[in-house]
Parts: sequence; C-alpha cells; structure tokens
Amino acid sequence: MKNTNPFKFSLFAVALTTAVASSQAFALDHINEANQSAYVTSFKALDVDNDSSLTPAEVKTEKLFSKNFSAADKNNDGKLDQEEYTNYKSQAEQKNVKRVAKDSVITSKVKGNLLMDEGLKSLKVSVKTHKGVVQLSGFVETESQIEQAGKIANETEGVKSVKNNLLLKKD
Repeated sequence: MKNTNPFKFSLFAVALTTAVASSQAFALDHINEANQSAYVTSFKALDVDNDSSLTPAEVKTEKLFSKNFSAADKNNDGKLDQEEYTNYKSQAEQKNVKRVAKDSVITSKVKGNLLMDEGLKSLKVSVKTHKGVVQLSGFVETESQIEQAGKIANETEGVKSVKNNLLLKKD
C-alpha cells in the first residue's frame, strides 16, 4: 500500500497541473472579452475633461498607469487614447493571471513533494507562493524536519527562493 501513495499523488499532481493550465488559457480568453466593456467604462470615468484621452494627471489614481505611463503611451504623445489604455491594462492583467497560475503549480508541486517525504507527509505544513518565492509555515517536531522541508521546497522546479518559517512544536 505504501508504494501506491506516490503514484496516486503523481496522478493527482498531473491532473491538477493540467487543470490549472487549461483554466489559465480559458481565463485569458475571457478576460479579454469581459474586460473590454469594463475598460471602456473605466477609461471614460478617468477622462474628466472628456477629450477622449488620458493625461498623467487623470490616471494618477491608477497605480498601474501612474508608474508606467510612458510604457503605455505607445505613440509618445503624452496622453493615452482608449486603445493604449485598454491594451496596456489588458496585458498587465494577463501577465498577473499567468503569474498566479505559475505560482499555483509551484505550490502544488512543493506540497506534493512534501507529502511524498516519509518524515514530513503526516505534518501540516502550509505552502504559499508569490512570484516563485515559496513560504513554508507551520509546526514540526524536529529541527531536521525544518531543514528537510526547506531542502525539498528549494529543489522543486520553478522555485526561486524559500522563506522557511517552520517552527518547532513546544511540548
């Protein structure tokens, strides 16, 4: 029975990875469609002088544009038309969806690898990932379990770094 657990987990991990990848593609298609009207509404709300363009002053409340106005201003005329606004905002949101999907896959891989380790599988270790940085938290029995969990996470594909916040249980 012990030998089937890693196999079952591997199947689960493959299924989860496939589901995340499929949902990512589906989400990206629907973001474009659903957000077009939201982008138009948002653009019009920001266009306080109703000149069909946005100045840096008009978009200063939107963090995305206040920091990246020149990158969004493709024709370098000092203002954003509706197409520039929509394209830049859409690309930024798509990039974020991809990042979240990648982080979810990394989290799943790390959790799976921890579950496959005999010394860690019965422990409740929380795994969170942001931009490839994995954070481990929870309580373990020994110092060697803290080290082993960190090593497993660090060796997992896609992990850029590990913040090991695991703590020893106090009796």
